Amino acid sequence: MKKAFTLAEVLITLCIIGVVAAMTLPVITQKVDKQVTVSKLKKSLATMYEIVRLSEADNGEVWTWNFSESEYDHAFIESDFFKRYFEPYIKKVGNYGEKSVQQTIYDTYNIDGVKKTFTTSWVILPDGSSFGIFSNAGIDGSAPGGGSYMWIFLDINAMKGPNRLGKDIFMAELVRNKRVVMWGNGSEREKLINANYGYSCKKGTGQGYAGGYCGALIQADGWEIKDDYPW
Repeated sequence: MKKAFTLAEVLITLCIIGVVAAMTLPVITQKVDKQVTVSKLKKSLATMYEIVRLSEADNGEVWTWNFSESEYDHAFIESDFFKRYFEPYIKKVGNYGEKSVQQTIYDTYNIDGVKKTFTTSWVILPDGSSFGIFSNAGIDGSAPGGGSYMWIFLDINAMKGPNRLGKDIFMAELVRNKRVVMWGNGSEREKLINANYGYSCKKGTGQGYAGGYCGALIQADGWEIKDDYPW
């Protein structure tokens, strides 16, 4: 005769299963969230590549573009530069059809959750991502002709939040001789994590743009969010 499980044994088994699930589910969920983040970041960066590529076809290579000399122009989406080199090509990227570009304003934060205003306007794309752009009049001596460069902030989920550097917002730049690259591109991994001038991909530094190098760190790690990433 087969021995049946008692009610107590069934309840104990279910409790054990519940405890194991409670312990492992957050780990699995976080792993999936990280994979989704990397995938969306790669797509957002590819979108910027394509916008610049299309613009270069009409306006010549980036190093010949008429970069703004205005420093930290936070209303840059209204500038002649944006309207000439970016706006005509946004709706042509991917399957965007003829949808118009939506511009909006929302709060943003560094990796520690400290409020930081990057731009006054964001371009919301039909795929649910967004980007903000403004000029920096700093001179890039390595580029042909020198001149300023553009800060580009990639928000992989637009206004959904948490709108935080290193989580769903990542810094890139448009430089004359590099086109679009992640902020900190080419730096050693240690430098990306422990930079002492404001962009460390590390929590608790007190830096204004803390988390600014996180996109470059993900890229340097082979498009992977590793265990020591400040998630």
